[in-house]
Amino acid sequence: MVTNTFSIEPYGEKAYHTGIAVPVFSLRTENSSGVGQFSDLKKLADFTYRSGMDVIQLLPINDTTTFMDWRDSYPYRAISVFALHPLYLDIHEFWKSYTKEQQAKLLILESELNSLEKIDYERCLALKWEYAQIIYQNSAVKYQKTKAYQQFYKQNEEWLKAYACFSYLRDINKSANFLAWGKNVNYDKNLFDKLKKETSQLDLYIFVQYLLHSQLTEAVDYCHKLGIALKGDIAIGIAHDSVDAWTHPELFHLDKQAGAPPDVFAVNGQNWGFPTYNWEKMAEDGYDWWKKRLTAMSNYFDAYRLDHILGFFRIWQMPENSVRGLLGQFSPALALSAEEIENNYGIPFRQWGIERFIIPFIKDWVIDEVFGRDNRDWIIQTFLDYIGTGNYRFKAEFNNQKAIENTQMENWVREGLYKLQENVIFLKDDENSEKYHPRIGLLSTISFREFGDDYKGRLERLYNDYFYGRNYDFWKEKAYEKLPALKNATKMLACGEDLGMVPDNVPDVMYHLDILRLIIERMPADERFVSSLSEVPYLSVVTTSSHDTSPLRAWWEENHDLTQRYYNEVMGWYGEAPNYASVEIIQEIIKRNLNSNAMMVILPIQDWLAMSEHFRKENAKSEQINIPADSYHYWNYRLHCNLEALIENQEWTDFLKSFIKESKRAY
Repeated sequence: MVTNTFSIEPYGEKAYHTGIAVPVFSLRTENSSGVGQFSDLKKLADFTYRSGMDVIQLLPINDTTTFMDWRDSYPYRAISVFALHPLYLDIHEFWKSYTKEQQAKLLILESELNSLEKIDYERCLALKWEYAQIIYQNSAVKYQKTKAYQQFYKQNEEWLKAYACFSYLRDINKSANFLAWGKNVNYDKNLFDKLKKETSQLDLYIFVQYLLHSQLTEAVDYCHKLGIALKGDIAIGIAHDSVDAWTHPELFHLDKQAGAPPDVFAVNGQNWGFPTYNWEKMAEDGYDWWKKRLTAMSNYFDAYRLDHILGFFRIWQMPENSVRGLLGQFSPALALSAEEIENNYGIPFRQWGIERFIIPFIKDWVIDEVFGRDNRDWIIQTFLDYIGTGNYRFKAEFNNQKAIENTQMENWVREGLYKLQENVIFLKDDENSEKYHPRIGLLSTISFREFGDDYKGRLERLYNDYFYGRNYDFWKEKAYEKLPALKNATKMLACGEDLGMVPDNVPDVMYHLDILRLIIERMPADERFVSSLSEVPYLSVVTTSSHDTSPLRAWWEENHDLTQRYYNEVMGWYGEAPNYASVEIIQEIIKRNLNSNAMMVILPIQDWLAMSEHFRKENAKSEQINIPADSYHYWNYRLHCNLEALIENQEWTDFLKSFIKESKRAY
């Protein structure tokens, strides 16, 4: 029976929820135009409902148009935290308004794009804009007179005008870098009226946003009528070249970059290229920008995933000239003074010369180790200057990673030069040049190996104190300054992404604020080789995989020793573990997840389909959505089967419904 009401509150009438996670762009239906669209969510809702699930989780859906090519497929680099992505517009809704020639052309292009295994982002977006302009020419005047359009415009006027101006200037300048826009480098609230006299293009951008809003709202209403909740995703950052940075530069550190320290996803850390937040400035008006962002999101979503919740405790911050993530530092953080380094840890910081610790340690034998002896002379002549006593420094034109990235060279040379630049022990604090942070991973640097055992021990003690103790209470305090205001801004259920290098107090803060944790069995938060699903707290979201990991089947094939241990010790099955994860193995793993005490179990659609011989894709590795270590990854994964095929296969949906019903989270 279809119901119009449902609860997604902790400890509510319905205690446990089950869901499916899939990006909008990955959806495939008979009416798709080479990429998923908002209207496809209705078909996804039908499948979700028939399968006995009640939550749909999506990736960010905001406009990301920066480079105007495939690089904009990255959904976490939004140019506006309010504007929806034109890629998700269903142009079929206006079929009757097209000429026969336009209809014929659309069918041909859609046939070509839908025949592809993956998304052709550039062609799909070009197609959407081509037909969006036709729709605008045919229907804009009619829509603009409606009460619904006028209400939408009035409620969102501030960001709509700024977004329209930004989009227009980006397109005519062929660049989203507003610092290169001459007289328009700074946003002026009167700019919209000025540009409106020059072009009607501004109305097109606003009109498309209205259509997207209408189609998404219709899909949300459809989900709710089926008792299905929608869970969105709030990216931790914004694009440097974005509407928000252009209109409110004071809220961001535009000369810094956010990312993540090294982890299992990326051994060199991650550099997302986002500016970091000026939290002190944001606090002055009670985090109004964040509250508006969350309020806008609550128009469509019942719950949200707070991407990289650690960023609200501290963010990994890098200089604007960094490429990799190893030269970052936590911000805010309690940096060390020279006196503390010397007096508390017995390290002769100034006596040996501060430069020994903060300048890349480069000697002949270091160059040999990184590049090989045969390449030493060429590396020195091309990139380094000799400074005496056997030491080298980078030439001025190569003294940062951006300079190296922008110079044509073979990749092995570039990677080696990055490694040399990262061969330091301490980094200067971004705010106070007389204070210092230990470089993340310094214990594995070549520079560290040069110290004697006694000083290695002292540096290791300093390192552990800094990263695992010194900032413990400080970061907790910073989280409590921000998170309550954000969480209380709406009634949406807050869920945090707390994977990675997590201080012990993060789960405690989340628990006290009723923010759900994220648990992935194969990514334990302690020294165990997997998390114990029997110990999962109720205020959690449990999943088998994420967009940043390999799907379950591909994970099984990555490390046979690990899966052998999992097969015997966790699953309790005897004998040699198969090299490939059978349907029975996947079903057993998912069953264990469903029987956890987590409030929500939301699995990627790839892992649900892996329980079926008929619907699982042949190449499991091709189903991974993102590779975090690759900052230029193409986000073009698309379902290999139509949603209609899933819906119409009653045997399959009945199986899923029964499978879930047999667990503790019965529908």
